[in-house]
Amino acid sequence: MAMRAATAAATGFFSSPSSVSPRRFSSSSPPASLSAGRCIRRHRLRAFPSSELPLEELNPSVDLLRKTAEAVGDFRKTPIYIVGTDCTAKRNIGKLLANSIIYRYLCSEELLVDVLGGKDALRALKESDEKGYLEVETEGLKQLTSMGSLVLCCGDGAVMNSTNLGLLRHGVSIWIDVPLEMAANDMLKSTGTQATTDPDSFSQAMSKLRQQYDDLKERYGISDITVSVQSELLLTCLNTFQKWLLSWATAVLTL
Repeated sequence: MAMRAATAAATGFFSSPSSVSPRRFSSSSPPASLSAGRCIRRHRLRAFPSSELPLEELNPSVDLLRKTAEAVGDFRKTPIYIVGTDCTAKRNIGKLLANSIIYRYLCSEELLVDVLGGKDALRALKESDEKGYLEVETEGLKQLTSMGSLVLCCGDGAVMNSTNLGLLRHGVSIWIDVPLEMAANDMLKSTGTQATTDPDSFSQAMSKLRQQYDDLKERYGISDITVSVQSELLLTCLNTFQKWLLSWATAVLTL
């Protein structure tokens, strides 16, 4: 009963007219900027920062912000979806991308945590009512997609069924492919645990993440762009991302 109430509350939040812009897309009609067909070429990138880097250190230069905004032009109303194993690096790259092209950034998992009353409640919903969780994710994707100029960091529910995968085709999807050790460390830190002091908990976290990754990697892999995160020097990582971001935004407009 409690889980059904939580699901209803979360679905109601995404359905509320006050929670999002009233503009909507039907599940069969993508935005005008993509209606001519899926013309975006798939890319794979490497050399991105580890999750230890604070967002402030990842902010791009003012010049990049200006040039990217100019390059994006009419493409600005197309939403961008970030998928992949949840971790700080995934969210930070999503925030960096949003800052770079002057989009709004939202995280669907963080919204659900707020609505349901905590991470434990969200975890319980996923484990006890997968159908309800996917329905909430579907409603969230429909409503948040209607906001247009948005970078949305998605939960696993975004790729767990064909309905939600279809909704991702309304925009550009980016898979942030992180080392599972990075995600496991983030998971332990959220509970106040360190891998070095509790190796058993780290092994359990890795086992769980590996199973999730194996189950979903093919679905992640259909994204338009794949970003492989590696721990390298900040300057190299940032320069790589800046150059790619500008060339990608420019290329999209010429397709």
